[in-house]
Amino acid sequence: MGFEKITQTSNHGPNRPAALRWLARIVAVLAALSLLSGLAARRAAAQETEPSKITIADITDFHGHIEQGPWIADQLGRVREYNPGNTVAVSAGDLVGGSPYESALHKDEPTLAMAKAWGLTISAMGNHELDRGVKDFNDRIASKSHGIEWLAANVRKTGPNGIGNLRDYTIRMVAGKRVAFVGAVTDHLGSVLSRSVMRNVRLDESAVTAVNRVADRLSDGDESNGEADVVVALIHDDADLVAKDPVGLDANVDLVYAGHTHAVKTDRRTASGAPIIEAGCFGRYVAVQDLMVSGSGRQSQVSVSNSFGGPLVGDWPSSTDPAKVVSAVQTTISPTDAVESILRRADASARRAGDVVVSSVPQRYDRTDKADRDPKTGRIALYTLIADAALDGARRTTEGAHARVGFVNPGSLRTQALDLDGDGFVTVREASDMMALQFDNAVVTLDGATLRRAIAQQWHRDDEGHWRSGQLGVSSNVTWTMDLDGDEPKVLDLKVDGRPVADGERITVAGNSFLLTGGDGYRAFLRGTGYADTGVPYARTLIDFLRSHD
Repeated sequence: MGFEKITQTSNHGPNRPAALRWLARIVAVLAALSLLSGLAARRAAAQETEPSKITIADITDFHGHIEQGPWIADQLGRVREYNPGNTVAVSAGDLVGGSPYESALHKDEPTLAMAKAWGLTISAMGNHELDRGVKDFNDRIASKSHGIEWLAANVRKTGPNGIGNLRDYTIRMVAGKRVAFVGAVTDHLGSVLSRSVMRNVRLDESAVTAVNRVADRLSDGDESNGEADVVVALIHDDADLVAKDPVGLDANVDLVYAGHTHAVKTDRRTASGAPIIEAGCFGRYVAVQDLMVSGSGRQSQVSVSNSFGGPLVGDWPSSTDPAKVVSAVQTTISPTDAVESILRRADASARRAGDVVVSSVPQRYDRTDKADRDPKTGRIALYTLIADAALDGARRTTEGAHARVGFVNPGSLRTQALDLDGDGFVTVREASDMMALQFDNAVVTLDGATLRRAIAQQWHRDDEGHWRSGQLGVSSNVTWTMDLDGDEPKVLDLKVDGRPVADGERITVAGNSFLLTGGDGYRAFLRGTGYADTGVPYARTLIDFLRSHD
C-alpha cells in the first residue's frame, strides 16, 4: 500500500506539480554550477594574463669585503619582504679574490659562508675566482657545499682545458615563471690572469656571442632543449663594452648585470632596449629590479623597472636610495645572526694574526701624495719600495739568486697607502691588504734592449696626444732618462747598480707572476727566457723586506 502510494506520488495524477518543483530546483543547481565553473575559468584566464612580478637583486665585484656583509644581508632581507617568495639574489662575478685580510687570511672561506647565509645561489664566474688556479676553483670555490651555481657560457668545460662545476645557465621557477640566468666572463681574461692559470682555461666564444647562443636556444619554442620565460644575463665585463659590442645582445635577453671594472653604470641598454646595469664594487651597492612577465616561452612579454625608484641601493649617507628602500618596504629586518657571527669570527682571527707589527716606516708610502714622489724623476716611493722587495725576495730563492732588477705594476696593488692609518708602523694586515692579489714572486731573463722596452711600455699617449706614464715601479738601483720626442718612447742612459746596460747584456729581473707573464699590457716581459715562479707569495716578499730593513 505504501509502495503504491509512493509510486503514484512520484509519477502520476494530482502530485505532478511537486515533481516539477523538484526538477526546477535541480536545473537551477546545475545552472549555478555551470555559472560558477565559467567564473572560475574566466578568473583563471584573467590570472594567466595578469603579469607575474619577479624581483632580482644583484651585487658585483664584492672581492671578499665581508665588512659590508651585514648591510647586504639587511638589503636582501628588505627586498625579500617587498616581494615574498619571488626574489632571486645573484652576483656578476669576482665574489672572491683580491680580498681584504679578514677574508683573504682564510682563502675567502668567510665570504663563501657569508654568501650562503645571504641566500646568494647564482653567480657569473669572474676572473678573480681563478686567482688560485683552476683546481682551486673546481675543488673549493665551486664546491656544492657553498650552494652557488657558477656560470660562464663562453668557457670550455670539457677536455684537458675544461673547468668543472661550471655551467652555461641555470633556470629557477619564480612566481610561476621560468627565469634563466646565463653567465659569461670577460673576453679579456688572458690579460687579467697569470699565464700559468690561462694554460688551463679556454674561451670558446666571446661573452656576448655565448649569451646570445644560450638565450636563443632557451627561446626557440622547443621544450626538448630547454625553454625559459625570462632571460637574465650575468656578464663579468664592463657595461659599456657589453653595450657597444659589435655583435650585440639580441632581443631574447631581458636584463643584463655587468661587472669587472668596479664602476657604477645604470643607463646603458642593449639594441632591443634591455637595461644593462653595473653595480659598483665591494658590496657598496645592490641593484634591484622588477620584471613583469606575461605569457610563456616564445610568447612571453617582459618589462623591467627599478624596484625602489632608482636602479641601485647604496650604502652611504650621500646616497638617497637607502631611504627609498626603507619607505618602500617599511620593515625593521636586521642582518642575520649567521652573517654577524661569520664577521665576528673573521675579525677576531684577523686581529690575532694581522695586527702584528712588521716594521716602522719613515713615511706613509701613499701613492697619491706628492710628498711621496721624487720631484726629479717622478718615481713614486711606494712603487720603488715594492720593486725593491720583489728583487730582494727573488735573491733569497734558488730561482732568483742572480736577479738584478725588480718590478711592480701599480695594478697589482690594492690600497692607497702602505701605512694606511698613518701611525708610523706597518702591520701584517696592512702589507697583506696592499698585496692582496694571489700572485707569486717570479723571475725572467731579458736582454738589455728588451729591458729598455719593458720600462718604455709604461708610457702611452692620451686622447689629446700627450704622453702619460703608467708609473711602472722599478727597483731603486736602476736609473734612466726618457726620450719622448719621437713617435715611440725611448729609454736612454739605462744603468743598473751604476753600470750602463748594453743591448745584448742578459739581466734577470723579478716581479709578480702576473706582470712577468705580460699582465697589464707589459708584453715585453714575454720576450724573456727562463721564466720561473719562485713559489713565494709576493706579499711575503714585502713583509720579509720590511722586517729586514727596519
